[in-house]
Amino acid sequence: MDRPSDQIEEFDAEKSPLREAYLLLHAFTPLQLSNLYTAEDQKLMLSKEWDYNNPELITNKIKTTIESVDLSLLPERERVWAQEILWFWYHHAISCAIWRYKDKIAARAFAAKALEYQTSDHPNKITQLLFLLVHDRVDEAEEWAEGIEKEPERSSAISLVNEWKTNSFA
Repeated sequence: MDRPSDQIEEFDAEKSPLREAYLLLHAFTPLQLSNLYTAEDQKLMLSKEWDYNNPELITNKIKTTIESVDLSLLPERERVWAQEILWFWYHHAISCAIWRYKDKIAARAFAAKALEYQTSDHPNKITQLLFLLVHDRVDEAEEWAEGIEKEPERSSAISLVNEWKTNSFA
C-alpha cells in the first residue's frame, strides 16, 4: 500500500488542525501519530479495555479530534495517516459492538464508516468480512474468507465465519 513518507518535508504539528491529537500522543509527524495511536489501540485491545463508549480512552479522544476536522483540508500525508487511524478505530468498533455489546445496528454503522475510511489498496480484508457478517450476508462472507490468500488473515477470516455461523450474535 502506498503511504507517504514521513521524511519528505518539514512538518509542524503545532500548526496542524489535528494539534490536539499530536499533543495527546506526544507525536511530531503524521506517521508517528499513526504509529503511537496503533500502539495505544493495541494495548487497549489486548487488555480488553477498548470501548467506543468510554470518552476517556485516548483512542476515542484521538478519533474525536480527527473527526472534528475536514480531512480534505489536510496535506496529503497527514490526511492519509489520519484516515488510517479512523479506519482502524471503526474497524475495532465493529468488533466491540459485536462481542462486547451484541449491538448489530451499531456494528453495521461502524462497518460502513470503516469501509469509507479504508483505502482501496489497504491490505486488511477482515473489515469487509465483518461488514458482510453484520449485514447477515454469511454466504458472501464465507466466499470472501475463502478468497483471502495471506495468513494469518485467511485462517482468522474462516474462523470468524465459522464462529458467526455457530453462535447467535446480536
